[in-house]
Amino acid sequence: MRARVWIALVLACAPAMLRAQPAEPSPEPSPHPQPSPEPSPPPQQQQQQPSPPPPPQLTGPSIEALEQRIDDLERKQEELERAEARNQGTREQVTKEILPRSRLLSVFIDVGAFVVQGNGSGIRSDIDHIYYPQFGGKSTNLVPGQWVFMGDPLATAINALGEPADNSDSRELKTDNLGAGGNPSLIVNSVGLAIGQDVGHGFSIAALTELLPRPGGDILDVELAHIDWQPYEDKNFWIMVGKIDSVLGVEYRSQDAPRRLEVTPSLICRYTCGRPLGIEARLVQGPLSASAAITDGDSFMNRFEPMTVLHANSLPMGSGHLQWMLPVGQGLELGVSAATGPQDKQPDLSIWQWHVGFDASLHDLHGFEAVAEYVQGVEQGETTSLMVSCNAAPCLTYKGAYLTVSHRATDWLTPYVRVDWRDAVHQNGATFVYESHVARATIGAHFALTNRILAKVEYTFVRELDPIPDFPDDVLTSSIVVATE
Repeated sequence: MRARVWIALVLACAPAMLRAQPAEPSPEPSPHPQPSPEPSPPPQQQQQQPSPPPPPQLTGPSIEALEQRIDDLERKQEELERAEARNQGTREQVTKEILPRSRLLSVFIDVGAFVVQGNGSGIRSDIDHIYYPQFGGKSTNLVPGQWVFMGDPLATAINALGEPADNSDSRELKTDNLGAGGNPSLIVNSVGLAIGQDVGHGFSIAALTELLPRPGGDILDVELAHIDWQPYEDKNFWIMVGKIDSVLGVEYRSQDAPRRLEVTPSLICRYTCGRPLGIEARLVQGPLSASAAITDGDSFMNRFEPMTVLHANSLPMGSGHLQWMLPVGQGLELGVSAATGPQDKQPDLSIWQWHVGFDASLHDLHGFEAVAEYVQGVEQGETTSLMVSCNAAPCLTYKGAYLTVSHRATDWLTPYVRVDWRDAVHQNGATFVYESHVARATIGAHFALTNRILAKVEYTFVRELDPIPDFPDDVLTSSIVVATE
């Protein structure tokens, strides 16, 4: 019975099952389902929609622009280096010229050897007035022939002090310190003692004394002795009083043996390297350097003519120097200096003297350095005699120049060449007349064995110019300087 019932039920449901759709099996889920892509727009919409912009491309300066930038940076770097070098030069100038030495005491010894052609002297007498007849015969300026000197008494200098090997019969240089003639000689040029100390409140002291061992007796020469005051800590401005440096030209800055490149000074150092008594103000501001001084007399070297009086004149002498640095190499300094006042060694204020000079200093241009100076001046003198000129006060007219070029070949070797010239007439009544018309050429080498041990050697060709007859007076000299700092 039950079987019949199940069969009837199956037959009753069969039509409905035939009409139904078969169900598809469900797919297995994916382990990482992917998002369904967006439906693509119809073809018309694809044509109307604008295409997306291309991806941005990386752009930059061209190779030429980069090269120009590199050149500009290198040029700015060079300018900065030059500016730093100029600042360093200013600091060195301040340290060497103005500020006292870093130590309270320093010492140097300068020893040399030399030989000079002829009799060691740079002058000869025009005994028969052959070359300068205007001083003989029936002239109104009669000077004995043996006192009419031709040449330069300092042309045969053998050390940094400018001392000649021999004075011969010179009446201007009254003391013959060496008297070596033409003989080869070894000499202790000088023993230097420098002191310096900052005492506070902007004040400091500085002094330099040199002992000169000489055959005729040792000489003690106080080169410098001054009190310095820096009123403003933030400014390179100083006031100095005492025995001070000259402000004419630039050679005075390196005239002492430890600081001098050469062995000997130039022919015009006698006019610019003196150290008079007076007061000086000095300012260094950026590329500008300015100095002014009021002194008892001129800036001539008086080592060979000791002064017999403290105050030579009733009025002081004024002098000044201006210098500007240009950005050439590590600095090109151009300067002008001048001095004027009553003539030394006479009380009449109407007898005047004046001096003017020009200088240029080039620092480290591809290892080369150069210094040049020109100076000229007049001491008008006074004549009260009908027979001889310049009898009441000596007369002097002069002009001269030098050029020194050096090249730092290595850290320890610096060869140099110097040419210098002097044209001067100096008369002191019938006592003497100097007709000095001389040119020199010097070749030498400077050896910096250490920063405290220096060696130098040089040869100087000396030529007397017309109408002076040329005579043998070339100089071979050397120097070894050892300093404690």
